[in-house]
Amino acid sequence: MGKALKIILWVFLVLVILIQLIPFQLPETIESNSDDLIRTGDVPENISKIILTSCYNCHSNETKYPWYSYIAPVKWLVAKDTRQGREDLNFSNWKSLKAKDKIKILQEISEEVEADAMPLPIYTLIHSKAKLDKEKKDELIAWTEEMTNLIFGD
Repeated sequence: MGKALKIILWVFLVLVILIQLIPFQLPETIESNSDDLIRTGDVPENISKIILTSCYNCHSNETKYPWYSYIAPVKWLVAKDTRQGREDLNFSNWKSLKAKDKIKILQEISEEVEADAMPLPIYTLIHSKAKLDKEKKDELIAWTEEMTNLIFGD
């Protein structure tokens, strides 16, 4: 190995170690969310499993951070995606949402799932169990339609 390559590797290693010292917080995890979608009891078990596996890490306050989420620069990406996911849709706040907001969210879920935009491909690359096959996509889309009809009926 050439001297220049060794120097580059050492500099890289030192930089990786130094960026770990940059203070940075992951979004807080909160386990008890009384307004949570799953806790409402309005979600069938099969749909709960799909949502918990494919959506909750980014779209709830109950994020379960894997070991690599604590290592920069990956933690920066995880934090950004989690914050953005919660901002776009947070299932932990479901019960407190207005009916029109729930309907809009259900329509967006259906569209995103149908277009294979959710869960994010980068997420399913690492979390293969979160990938939605056709059957799960169809179940989730059918559920969003049922929920929309229930809300409209209220």
